[in-house]
Amino acid sequence: MRIIFMFLMVLTAAYAESDPVLSIVPKLESLVQKAMHQKKIPGVAVAVVSKGKIIYMKGFGVRTVGQQAPVDKKTLFQIGSISKAISSTLIAILNRAQEISLDHPIEIIPGATLWHVLSHSTGIPSAGFNALIERGGSPLEADKKIQSITLEEQPGTKFAYHNVVYNLLTNVIEDQSKASFESVLQRKLLKPLNMTNTSSTWDAFISQENRVSIHVSKKVKLKGKKGAMAKIVMQKAPYRKDYTNFPAAGGFSSNIHDMALFLAAVMGARPDVISSQELDYFIRPVIHTPDQWHRTRNHRDRITETQYALGWRHLTFAGRPLVFHGGWLRGFSTMLAFLPEQQVGIVILQNAESSLAFRLSMQFFDWVLGLPAKKWIE
Repeated sequence: MRIIFMFLMVLTAAYAESDPVLSIVPKLESLVQKAMHQKKIPGVAVAVVSKGKIIYMKGFGVRTVGQQAPVDKKTLFQIGSISKAISSTLIAILNRAQEISLDHPIEIIPGATLWHVLSHSTGIPSAGFNALIERGGSPLEADKKIQSITLEEQPGTKFAYHNVVYNLLTNVIEDQSKASFESVLQRKLLKPLNMTNTSSTWDAFISQENRVSIHVSKKVKLKGKKGAMAKIVMQKAPYRKDYTNFPAAGGFSSNIHDMALFLAAVMGARPDVISSQELDYFIRPVIHTPDQWHRTRNHRDRITETQYALGWRHLTFAGRPLVFHGGWLRGFSTMLAFLPEQQVGIVILQNAESSLAFRLSMQFFDWVLGLPAKKWIE
């Protein structure tokens, strides 16, 4: 077995050396370092996957501002809403095994099914629900609030991005499997992919020493030769446990090693675990996303459509489909994205809040596609 493993490693290395995407890596790495300095981001981890192979993986900077412990391949981050894409992939696996149906009704939302939950189209407005999460509200409290609301739209007709409602898929999984969400997640998806440092629980994150701190920017007044001046600095902030109460929507923690394995799997490298045919259905766009359309309004030269699939966001990027999901929690921002036709993807994790992960990803895909020069990062 050891000889076979070494042989496979040699084959992988030989493939990686011949992959043209590798020629992009040096300027990607240079841009990451430059942007981290400009944006004052303490730590970043990046991985690139091409044709099902992990061709690049590296940590940059430090776990905590002012300290020396480096970000490496195994450093844990809270990944925010990338959790939705992982949860959706779990549903795809269970659906293929006929253990869950996308037509499964959501009892507390009349007319809604699991399909509507995955596509954020149940008709429940999102206003006020994130505040419930961030003050430590429980899923039971959230369910009661959902039941008290009159639907704005019939299910399937309007997009409303919704962390609380998305987490209802945990109830469906637990009811159908008679087991905890975390145990099903580990057994069906994470362990088969060897994602040994990924979890949906708070304890799994906080118990590990090799984890990043979270950081927020603060304006500090300084006295200089020309008088008082303001400077933006990054400061360590308390962790937020709130979203682990709603794990499927935003409660996962992981590292760049595990996220690279996940990205490779959803791009077709592990058909024994994730059926590409099944996943193709889940990444197919189904509903327009006004939120993403508004955020990308300055990039119509590249982004001409924004939609949501089933647990995944979708862009039309320079005329090509681009599948992704970002994450944003207090002190973290993350991005996982890939071009299905080119079979190239990237993951970026950072321990500070900024749009850098999204912008770096778009710049990377510009380079992959050989598009005319565009400055995504000032």
